[in-house]
Amino acid sequence: MVSIRLDNLRKTFGKVVATDDVNITLEDGKLSTLLGPSGCGKTTLLRLIAGFLQPDRGEIYFDDEEMTGIPPYERKTGMVFQNYALWPHMSVFDNIAYGLKMKRIDGMQYTQAAIKDRVEAALELVHMEGLGDRNPHQLSGGQQQRVALARALVIEPDVLLLDEPLSNLDAKLRNEMRQEIIRIQRELGITTVYVTHDQVEALSISDMVAVISKGYIQQYGSPREIYHHPQTVFVADFIGKCTFLDGTIDSMNDYIRVRLPDGQIVSGETTIPEYPFEVGEKVRCAVRPEDLILEQSDPRDNKVEGKVNEVIYIGSDVEVHFEVGDISAVALLPPETTLERGDPITLYAPRLDVMVLPMGGVEALRKVPDHPLITRHQSPEASA
Repeated sequence: MVSIRLDNLRKTFGKVVATDDVNITLEDGKLSTLLGPSGCGKTTLLRLIAGFLQPDRGEIYFDDEEMTGIPPYERKTGMVFQNYALWPHMSVFDNIAYGLKMKRIDGMQYTQAAIKDRVEAALELVHMEGLGDRNPHQLSGGQQQRVALARALVIEPDVLLLDEPLSNLDAKLRNEMRQEIIRIQRELGITTVYVTHDQVEALSISDMVAVISKGYIQQYGSPREIYHHPQTVFVADFIGKCTFLDGTIDSMNDYIRVRLPDGQIVSGETTIPEYPFEVGEKVRCAVRPEDLILEQSDPRDNKVEGKVNEVIYIGSDVEVHFEVGDISAVALLPPETTLERGDPITLYAPRLDVMVLPMGGVEALRKVPDHPLITRHQSPEASA
């Protein structure tokens, strides 16, 4: 298997910048997800890796071998498309075998016996044994997706590329196929790049996640890092839920003290230790719903008082929406919580759980020395 290195990639379509100054290494044997909203550039990046598009600037490497300009059929990648792209007039067997019939190894085509063995092994891998004679229209959506996955894997690629493969499935099938993809990826150890706009999907399926907005990678890290240590306001807002409080830095010692517009002080920690915060700088504090608690655990905890707007029972927890002045906030509380709409509410936010973030998105990260996602080409457009 291979690692994938993208150096200073930029791709435009006319005046539209689809992706810019992408600097990232997707690790050998890992499942890395490109995550972001529609139109952010994630599928463009996937198609650049596959060779379906060529960058305006930058290079693509598989290990140390440059792939920029190499056509797709020479890149040893297998791709699963959002719409499956199965041939309707071919059987399951022939759909899976198609790539083998077109492929040559050492100048020799596969024998029919070798094709049969490989297709049967691929069907077994995706738990579709005995269904090779069926046509795609005889299969469920989940089965069609398994066939598409088998077709991508039967050629034994170095890299598996998946473009929102579960978006056409219902919730139950999505969960099942998600687990199947994890199982197959772990079993084969294949370097996998997965595109999705679904945050839960990305967090649950990935070894590493690249969060993308307006063509720029905002952060690249493990699901735990992305969720608990977001480096930009966009990442904190896009991944999960947060309550945001804007203010200016009042002082910095063990913790960063932020003065809110009403004069209250909130204490928290930065998620970017190298960032050069300054007293008087405008910042945004972020708190996850599960980090707001009913009982004060430390006299130095931040105190939050408000009025309940809505109480939503979601099984294992109660989601409480409330107002703090003119700010909408949300807390995840135990199911035995008896709060009702209109009730006053007092919660506490431990200082360790308040994330102090710089304003300015990716552009703010330029202040961090040698930040791995930033290059000298980075433009002001990055302040998304």
